[in-house]
Amino acid sequence: MHIKKLEIAGFKSFVDRTVIHFDHDVIGIVGPNGCGKSNIVDAIRWCMGEQSAKHLRGRAMEDVIFNGSESRGPHSFAEVTITFDNTKADYAATLPPEVRDYPEIAITRRLFRDGTSEYLVNKTQVRLRDITDIFLGTGVGTKAYSIIEQGRVGQIVSARPVDRRLFLEEAAGITKYKQRRKQAERKLELTRHNLLRLTDIVSEIDRTRSSLRRQAAKAERFVRYREELDELVLHEASHRLLEMIVMERATGSALDLAREQVGATRGALEEHDGSLAAARQEAQQIEQRADQASRQAFEADNELTTLSGEIQRATDRLGHLGEREQAAQRELEEVCERLERARAEGAEVWARLEGLEEAQRSRSESAEAEDVALTELHAGQARASEATATLQRALAEARTEAARATTRLEALAEQVSSGRARLERLTAEREVLAGQHAELVAREQVLTQGVAELAEGRRASAEERAALEAALPTLVTETRESEQELERARNELSQRKNRLRALEELHRRLEGVGQGARALLAGADGQVLGLVADRIEAPEELTDAFASLLGDRLQSVIVEQPEQGLALLDGLKSSGRGRATLLPARPRFVAGGSGHVSHPKLLGRLLDRLTYLAEDEALAQALVGDAWLTESAADALLVARELPGLIVVALDGTVVRPDGSISGGSRDDVAAGMVEQKHEMRVLTEEVAERSRALEARVTAHHELKARQAELRASLDQARQFAHEGELDHLKAEKDLAQARRELEQATARGAVLAREVEALTSELEGAGLEEAACRERLAVADAEQARATGELERAEAEVNAWRERVAEQTSRLTERKVHLAQVKEQYDSARDTLARVQASLTELLGRQIKLDEERLEIAREIGRTAARLMSACDARSGAQVVAEVAHRELDEARALLDQVRHGLGRREDSLRELRQDLDVQEEAVQRHSMALQRMEIERAHLLQGVRERFRGLDLARVVGDYHRREAPDEEHRRRIDELSKLIDRMGPVNLDAQAEYLDAEQRFVTLNDQKVDIEQALAELQRAIRHMDKESRRRFKETFDHVNTLFKETFGKLFNGGRGELKLTDPENLLETGVEIMAQPPGKKLGNIELMSGGEKALTATALIFSMFRHRPSPFCVLDEVDAPLDEANVARYNEMVRAMTHRSQFILITHIKKTMQSVDALFGVTMGEPGVSRIVSVKMNKDATSRTESQNALAEKQAAKEARRLRAEQAAEAARQERRDAATDEADSDVTEAAG
Repeated sequence: MHIKKLEIAGFKSFVDRTVIHFDHDVIGIVGPNGCGKSNIVDAIRWCMGEQSAKHLRGRAMEDVIFNGSESRGPHSFAEVTITFDNTKADYAATLPPEVRDYPEIAITRRLFRDGTSEYLVNKTQVRLRDITDIFLGTGVGTKAYSIIEQGRVGQIVSARPVDRRLFLEEAAGITKYKQRRKQAERKLELTRHNLLRLTDIVSEIDRTRSSLRRQAAKAERFVRYREELDELVLHEASHRLLEMIVMERATGSALDLAREQVGATRGALEEHDGSLAAARQEAQQIEQRADQASRQAFEADNELTTLSGEIQRATDRLGHLGEREQAAQRELEEVCERLERARAEGAEVWARLEGLEEAQRSRSESAEAEDVALTELHAGQARASEATATLQRALAEARTEAARATTRLEALAEQVSSGRARLERLTAEREVLAGQHAELVAREQVLTQGVAELAEGRRASAEERAALEAALPTLVTETRESEQELERARNELSQRKNRLRALEELHRRLEGVGQGARALLAGADGQVLGLVADRIEAPEELTDAFASLLGDRLQSVIVEQPEQGLALLDGLKSSGRGRATLLPARPRFVAGGSGHVSHPKLLGRLLDRLTYLAEDEALAQALVGDAWLTESAADALLVARELPGLIVVALDGTVVRPDGSISGGSRDDVAAGMVEQKHEMRVLTEEVAERSRALEARVTAHHELKARQAELRASLDQARQFAHEGELDHLKAEKDLAQARRELEQATARGAVLAREVEALTSELEGAGLEEAACRERLAVADAEQARATGELERAEAEVNAWRERVAEQTSRLTERKVHLAQVKEQYDSARDTLARVQASLTELLGRQIKLDEERLEIAREIGRTAARLMSACDARSGAQVVAEVAHRELDEARALLDQVRHGLGRREDSLRELRQDLDVQEEAVQRHSMALQRMEIERAHLLQGVRERFRGLDLARVVGDYHRREAPDEEHRRRIDELSKLIDRMGPVNLDAQAEYLDAEQRFVTLNDQKVDIEQALAELQRAIRHMDKESRRRFKETFDHVNTLFKETFGKLFNGGRGELKLTDPENLLETGVEIMAQPPGKKLGNIELMSGGEKALTATALIFSMFRHRPSPFCVLDEVDAPLDEANVARYNEMVRAMTHRSQFILITHIKKTMQSVDALFGVTMGEPGVSRIVSVKMNKDATSRTESQNALAEKQAAKEARRLRAEQAAEAARQERRDAATDEADSDVTEAAG
């Protein structure tokens, strides 16, 4: 799994797509600081799945995307692709089966600015986990020892023993076991949690099944009672609505009368407002006149103040100007004195400057004459040196030619020997290649047929999947709509259940019932049978009539015997808990003695319209037996007059009794509310039962849809799985075919290459023999030339030395002349600087003199102007005093007149205030009637809204006619309502969904019990897998630690040239968690704390540990980022030798600044920032001794044999070149000294 290629685009500073080919064993990456070398390491780590932005030297993962520079905008995404060579079988065997057979594995990672990530393997999208699984156990990973970045060498030494253990785990190949163990532990914990929850759920369901059976029977009785109660309550609400309508009409008439009175009062108020407005306008005009006089007086006073201030300022200004004039005069006199002194100094300096200029001219001529003589001597020395250099070059060329001829003769001998051996290997390889070619042709034909068959199966699978995918959206839409309808039905049912529970709670708390009755019912025993309102129920249209007739008697408590009632009343009296009315369950007096009565206005007897139990018939007769119903109050009064002795009740609640008393008016909300409440509870009970049944049907239909959807999804998943497997098989077959064709092409190409190589090698051997004879002739000529050039060179060097002595003497004389000349020149420059300073001072003083004269003139002008302003201000102040006196007199007159007008205005306002008070009283009456009308409308709306909420949006106004034709609610009506309410109340809370819940609980109990057994089996399997992984991890870690420790002792001694190093376990008994300590003793030192070692010693210790792990388990590649930075020259050499020794198993990528490391690599890549903020790969330099990995395998033996001979020849040539450079440097130094002296 060597890295074959790295592609970077938009990652950090690599904004443009950059491709780096790693075709050699040791690759070097160099460049200046900050150019982006380490970004290559970050790119490799990131592509392999690194999730920590901190480890990538950033704060957030978005920081890896190029963020823009001075000339470029930010990039939208980052992408890195690493292509691995997977042709080695030993590494390929450790990979997951999905990628094991690919000759190349290309891993790609993309990150977009919106946070979206993509991972691809060979252009197929995968998960992050799939990427990490590829590297588990291979020694490669984001935290393994295969990538050592800057600073991590020191961290390895100073890390905690537990953290250092991670490297040994990677070397032991147990990281994949740890990863799988973590996954198994998470599954184990989740499984235990699920088992615990499932056990609790099964136990709970088992307990609730029997309870649900009882609740279902109870719910059936509850629904039946509730339906009857709602009908009675609706009847009573209808009669209450009619009463409200009559009262609203009476209140409306009173409101119209009050509004007429308000209109008359407002007319009178408008007349008074008109006369008051005229008086206010007159007052306003007088007030404006007073304001104007006040402003004029204020302006005159301000003018006086302003002029007085101006006179004072002018006086102060004159004094200040006089002082400035005196100061200017004094400064002018001082400037004139300084001018005289500066002119005298300038004349003196000018005379001295002329004398120095003449002396400088004379000494310069003398120095020039000495310089001409020195130039002539230099020319003679140069001619002698040139002759010497010519002879030196001739001698060096002769030596070089001899060395070249000798080296070439040795190389030709080696070339002939290796060429003959290579010719034999090429001939054998051609014979083997011919047999492989025939096998590859047959394999290609078989694979071509297999690819065609898989393509046909893939097409059929795609058609099946498309049909399933087309059917799924329709079914999903139906399921979603069914779910929405189901949710709406549940919400509506919940609303009605909540309303029903609220009414039941009100009924249970006896809202509106007197204190005494509540006390008796709260302590109810067998003596108390309930309230009248609970035993008799009236239809909705008779609610008002029934409630008005009985009134407070609806709250009467029913007892078995009157004697028992006396005892109960005594208890109320003694405890002070209020009063109560008691009725016997079977009264002795039963009304209804009027018999058959006929009248056209009568609607019937109220008792016949009420609902009650048979056992309460006597009670109903006693309460409402003589009550008859009429349409209106007028009809009731008419019937009572014509048929005396009857109780007549109108539908609006008006009651006419036999004694002539008439009761009516607004609705009795307490009594009517008790009747309506019972009726609404009955209707809601029926509706809840009906909706519950409908909901059960919807739930069943929804479950069927979901089952169909699940079945379709399962079929689709199966089809997709088949399609995916088919696609994988097809891709694998295509890749196998492509691989076979590549191998066939490679074999064909290799055969052609071998033929060309055999032909070229034969020709090369023939040419080598001829070249050997020519080299021997060149060697003889070069030896003769060396002897001649040596003699002539000795004579030329003696002549050069004589010229050097003469040049030195003349240089001394010239230096003395130049020193004297420099002294005179320095004096001349000083005098010239002094003269320039004096001239500048004169110029400055003359300018200041002119400026002071101008300033004195300007001060004189300003004194004149200020005096004129002073005289003008004095004249203006006298006129302003006169104007101010006149303005104050006018202001006093206007204020007196304004007081008179305001007094008359006050009287008119008092009269107007009385009218407004009358209007307020009348408007209050209008408001009172209006509010009463609004209150009635609100009560009616509340009644209608209550009916709508209780009866599923029913409009009471539409059905009031139906109930109005019935008898008004009477005592029997209310008794039945009370009876049903009491029955429902006695039942307590009722679960209306009990039947459906029972069936669902039974089904869930069976299903969950089966799931519990499956989970228990899965739990046992996970525990067995964890035990096996722990056992294997212990074995591998122990074996790896022992071997790495042995290698560390050996490697430590090599890198330190002695010393002792050792690894120890912190807890040998706990191999799964023990840490690893490093014991290091460099040569000549005592065993001590590793933290006290130098930076270089720490780096060598960490390097020894890394190389020991590589020797135990070589990683396919290794990236070392400036690991050699702390090492000295000798240690760098040992470091490079160890790297080179491990290249037969691993590929090394070295980022370095060290020259020796650069010279040791096979290929060198340069990184630069030609454009600010943008990194580029600008050069690729191949080591002339380096070959590709394929060639290095074939030529390894040849390179070892020729290495020592090349080293000796190179040393001889280098020594000759160094001697030549030393001689040339000596001559150049002498020339520089001569030029410096001149």
